[in-house]
This record gives sequence, structure tokens and C-alpha cells, in this order.
Amino acid sequence: MKIFYKKHVTSITMISLLLISTGCVSKKTTPSPFNNTIANNIERTAKSLLGTDYQYGANGPSQFDCSGFTKYVFSQQGINLPRISKDQAKIGEYLQAKQLQKGDLVFFDSESSSIISHVGIYLEQGNFIHASSAKDKVTISTLNSNYYTKHFKWGRRVTNINSVMR
Repeated sequence: MKIFYKKHVTSITMISLLLISTGCVSKKTTPSPFNNTIANNIERTAKSLLGTDYQYGANGPSQFDCSGFTKYVFSQQGINLPRISKDQAKIGEYLQAKQLQKGDLVFFDSESSSIISHVGIYLEQGNFIHASSAKDKVTISTLNSNYYTKHFKWGRRVTNINSVMR
């Protein structure tokens, strides 16, 4: 009986470790102190670029479009994002607006289409930073404005992973 019990405990332990390491077990969405550090560094880098000119297709650091901005800011923390917003919108942990935390990506559609056409970085208290074609620069806006409330699609958390793309 002792050998049977020991084998089952070992098997259950191994299966549990396998499930945890492969991501098959639910994880908390509260960031660890390490991820808070990354989020703070993302915020600091993004805010250092406030006022930088908007230019469609630009990757920075002297000009950005929205996805070039997010790609650049996250790359400074060793997180490699795809180049365009619709591809960035497919990676990381899916989030609803009420789940957003500092450093999360926020995605929007436009008046003319329901596909992802814009991305920014959530700061806190309903604010996000982005390279805005309407303001022609990197700026801070609120998700609570009529436009962004209407066009918000979802958020993504990519600060819980070491590197998104190689």
C-alpha cells in the first residue's frame, strides 16, 4: 500500500508541475513586483517621448506611428512586439477595460471599420499614451472620451512574458 500511495503522489506532483509549466492552470492577473517594475519602466520610457511627432509608418525614435511607438517602448524592456497593431492585438493575455493595469496595450477600431487600427499603452486612472494621428504627436488621452469609449476593443498584457517574438 505504501508503494502504491507513493507512486500516486509522485504522479500527481509531476502532472501538477507539467500543467503549471505549460500554462494550463489559471494564473492571477495581478502583476508581480518584477512586472510592476517593467510597467513603471514602460511608463517612464513612453512619457519621455511625449510630444514626439506622428508619422505614418515611422518606427522612432524621432517619429512614430501608433504601433511603431508601442513596439519601440516595449523593445526598451526586452519585449519584442509585432510591427502592426492588428498583430499586436493577438498576443498576450486578453483583457477587458476593467482589468487594465499600467503597461497594458489598449486596442481600438475606427469609424470606418471594426478591425484593429490603433494601439496605445495604458497608464492608470483611465489614461493611455499613444502616437495620435489626430494630434500629430505622442500624447496622453482618456479612455473615457466619447471617441475612445466607443472604439475601445480590448487590452492585452504582455509584461508577464519574457519575449513575445524573437
